[in-house]
Amino acid sequence: MQDDIETQITGLSDKQKAVFAGLVCERLLPQYEAFCKAANWGSPAVYERGLEILYNSSLGEFHRAEAAALLEKLELVQPGLTDFTTPLTAYALDACIALEEALQFLIDKQESHLHNCATAATDSVEAFVQEYRSLSSDRRDAHAIVAADAFMQAELARQHRLLDALLALPDFDSADIHALRRLNGAGGIIDAAWLR
Repeated sequence: MQDDIETQITGLSDKQKAVFAGLVCERLLPQYEAFCKAANWGSPAVYERGLEILYNSSLGEFHRAEAAALLEKLELVQPGLTDFTTPLTAYALDACIALEEALQFLIDKQESHLHNCATAATDSVEAFVQEYRSLSSDRRDAHAIVAADAFMQAELARQHRLLDALLALPDFDSADIHALRRLNGAGGIIDAAWLR
């Protein structure tokens, strides 16, 4: 299913790609916020500003300079895996990687950034499933278990649903983006309560 997502991303216009990246990152924000609260460190405001830049860019000219400036700020509030003891650190890092890739896309329009953004979300879900199911990485059936898990199925279905909706909207306005954000759903793509 991940290959299908990459194929669908290829069919999007640059502005549709910016919206898709914003939608992916928006659902990763709760895990970054949970980390910030647990670690008493970070800046959800920087992350939220990244979402604004993505959505605003999709409605007009890409905000390359703003994206570049925000990347510098994001780097300062992106956690290092060894710097914090909370198990939420890796999930916050995934969220930051997704936003970093999305902002990089605004700067250079390289499609690989969109694939990396979407993959950061599925990587986060994969790590979560392995953790809450206590799966050993050397289990032969670990990949199949993760792929069949409800959290992974929900994330892949969400990305497909959003891509299908975007492909049906060659032209869109702020009302369409609002409708896409409703379609995107609310809350995180993992259950951070399991990780405390």
